[in-house]
Amino acid sequence: MRFKERLIYMRSVIVASILVGVFVWGTFSYAEMTSTNFIIRWDTIGSGGSDDSSSASYELRDTIGNTAIGEGTSTSYDLRAGYRQGIFDQIITFDVLAQLRSSGRTATARAGTTISTGTTGLAVGDMIVLIQDEGASQVSAVGRIISIGAGSITVDELKDDGVAPVIDGTNDFVYALTGGTALFDELDPAELATSLVGFDVTADIDGGYVIQVLDDGNLRSGAVDIDDVADGEVTIGSEEYGGQSSDSDVAFGTSDLPFTTSFQDVADESDASFDDRNFITLKASIDGTTQDATYEHILTFIISGNF
Repeated sequence: MRFKERLIYMRSVIVASILVGVFVWGTFSYAEMTSTNFIIRWDTIGSGGSDDSSSASYELRDTIGNTAIGEGTSTSYDLRAGYRQGIFDQIITFDVLAQLRSSGRTATARAGTTISTGTTGLAVGDMIVLIQDEGASQVSAVGRIISIGAGSITVDELKDDGVAPVIDGTNDFVYALTGGTALFDELDPAELATSLVGFDVTADIDGGYVIQVLDDGNLRSGAVDIDDVADGEVTIGSEEYGGQSSDSDVAFGTSDLPFTTSFQDVADESDASFDDRNFITLKASIDGTTQDATYEHILTFIISGNF
């Protein structure tokens, strides 16, 4: 069996389903006016003003004539006086981006957030992944390009899994993170194949957020599949498939785990976040009995707020 000629792909991997903005009222007591059909949680005497004024970048909610507005607290109560005190737009934005294998280029050095690499096809604003020693022992970090120079790119930050990449130009690469399909290179029993999926989240929610994943069944081609990892590590020379998160606070971040048809946490943040990033590294290996085929399955990622 000539494994060097076989391709194993994962198609339609990313973002089959995204749930954004699940908001729940806390257990507070309100002084409010109610009827059979209406609740007025906040009221004031005022005049003028416009409910909403907006531009391409901003939204303003304003009114005229409020008196004694502001917050007052005691041991048992929290008073928020005024017409606008009750408005808080809790939002989540969620980008899920797959490693684009065709965009790979050698990384030769790193100085802080500046990476020496080819710049063809890259643009300011693109998300990238920097990989040291691609394969079984790879170290990865993700960032967004903020400037491009002659033979280098600079990113806003490099978010890793606790270990920063050390770049010397040997088996070190930069890839763009884009689109909804994660592909493996050719699989060989003597190598471990990887592909990375990155998350970029803004969550204006005090309790943060959680990202979960499920699959639609094993990585497969018809009735033939790649075995799920069962021992916590996808090992070269064994037929295994799974993933590991960059977030060590969840089970998926402590070892290689299988994807299942039940949701599992792959990232969990406890605070409001702006451009917060994590990633999951997909890992696959085969043995001498693995059948030549094109294998695929669908991963669904969902984000929700922690309230």
